[in-house]
Amino acid sequence: RPATWALRAFYLATTTISPFLHHHWTTAVAHVWFMSVVESLTLAIPFALSHNFEESNRYPVSATADSPADWYKMQVETSCTYGGKVAGWLTGGLNFQVEHHLFPRMSSAWYPYIQATVMQVCAKHGVRYAYYPTILSNIRSTVSYIADVGSGAIAPEPTGKAKAQ
Repeated sequence: RPATWALRAFYLATTTISPFLHHHWTTAVAHVWFMSVVESLTLAIPFALSHNFEESNRYPVSATADSPADWYKMQVETSCTYGGKVAGWLTGGLNFQVEHHLFPRMSSAWYPYIQATVMQVCAKHGVRYAYYPTILSNIRSTVSYIADVGSGAIAPEPTGKAKAQ
């Protein structure tokens, strides 16, 4: 689509080419590097917080013949939601990961409004909905989870031959 390519060209021109036209090349490289780091962390941190937390279901596809894997349950139990509307404004709705995983095509502006209903439906069906009231509580949980994984307290699920033995 022409509009998409035009926006991509504009982005590249303003973020990558323009610094070299207005600054010494070393300053331009520093500007581009700094912007890239900030953009990467802006995405990586909310993703890490929303998918690596205590009580997350690390093995959602562990289905048996009697109990097949449930896609909706997997989406909820492998992600979490933190904060509220303000965090949603700051992250573009990335803090509502549960709602995003269930309704990826819905505008993130609606996530705060459907959150209570999603929580009620999860409770009704025995699906664990992870919610952290603040980003700090989610950070604490993520750091604790990473420490547990690093220490071996949370081991990977056995697969293949190791599982059968």
